[in-house]
Formats: sequence, C-alpha cells, structure tokens
Amino acid sequence: MDEEKDELEVNKKNREDFENLMQESSSKKDAYWDSNNPAVRIVLLIIGTIIIIGSAYFIFKFINR
Repeated sequence: MDEEKDELEVNKKNREDFENLMQESSSKKDAYWDSNNPAVRIVLLIIGTIIIIGSAYFIFKFINR
C-alpha cells in the first residue's frame, strides 16, 4: 500500500512540475493562432477552397484527355 501511495505522490508532483513548466514557458503568441479565431478561419477557408478547386481542375483535365 505504501508503494502505491508513494507512486501516486510522485506522479502528482511530476504533473504539477510539468504544468508549472508549461505555464512558465508559454508566451503571448501561443494562443494567437486559435482555430476559433475568425481571421484564421477565413484564411483556412480560402486555402481549402483553392485546394478543392485546384484538385477538381486537375481531375477534370485528367478525365477529358
């Protein structure tokens, strides 16, 4: 029982140390490119549209040789 309790304490301490390290190493730019940001969504939508249109164009050209 004592071994399990010791392991739990070690894991808890390691988790806390990890959380503190991640919080200290983060910067203001970490959350900037959030996928819920409207500007990022628009850019991704434009890129996705270009990819879909380009793929459809090449498939159409391949079929109509």
